[in-house]
Amino acid sequence: MREKLMQIARTAGEFFSARSLSRIDQKEGHANFVTNIDREVEEYLQQALLSLVPGSRIIGEEKENDALTDAPTWIVDPVDGTTNLIHDYRCSAVSIALCENRSPVAGLIWQPYTQEMFYAEAGRGASLNGKEIHVSETPFDKALIAVGTAPYHAELAEKSMELALAFLHSCADIRRSGSAAVDLAYLAAGRLDAFFELNLKPWDYAAGSLIVREAGGVVTMPLEPGEMRYDRSTAILASGAVIAEEVRAVFDRHTGRIR
Repeated sequence: MREKLMQIARTAGEFFSARSLSRIDQKEGHANFVTNIDREVEEYLQQALLSLVPGSRIIGEEKENDALTDAPTWIVDPVDGTTNLIHDYRCSAVSIALCENRSPVAGLIWQPYTQEMFYAEAGRGASLNGKEIHVSETPFDKALIAVGTAPYHAELAEKSMELALAFLHSCADIRRSGSAAVDLAYLAAGRLDAFFELNLKPWDYAAGSLIVREAGGVVTMPLEPGEMRYDRSTAILASGAVIAEEVRAVFDRHTGRIR
């Protein structure tokens, strides 16, 4: 199934450049867009993935969704980084997670512009183009931290910038890519050392969270109690294990008012 899943993702990525961008619509929320490419990729993925695992279900960004259950369920972002795609910024990805019993058992992020396939299976480690990957062990003061700005939620803008500034004062530098899936994949590969965003959907983080964990990292929902869940919009905080406590301490100091 792994090879078939990877081929499905590669085919989905071909839509990014091979199909012309002909329609851009505004969705609910600030600067929240959907394009004809988002819809075409999701339509293709729905057909391909449901055929790959007969009897499975799918939850996707551009469709009406049922609740997540214990049944085999695909959680899919056809284009993570739609605003990047609109601007030809070339930092967008296909994100696919297969969940069983409400948790990811396989996760894949395909970055078609760089031809990079990040993949993980629960309990079997993470890989990039077939080579095993691990999170970094960079000390916190030398860390490179990816920040998400939750752009669809204008009420979180000030807090997101406050957090970004707090991390900038504590680490080496910060980055903003415009794709949570890419940020989580890069964290798993050791290119980044931590990542946060104050509001993400399951299709933004389901695949990436598994890839980070299988690469030895830590992923939490820092504003909610209990274990990770994949049926809600929530804040996500991820890092290498070495700096996890320091990252969490900075996050906690600056999020008291939104708990």
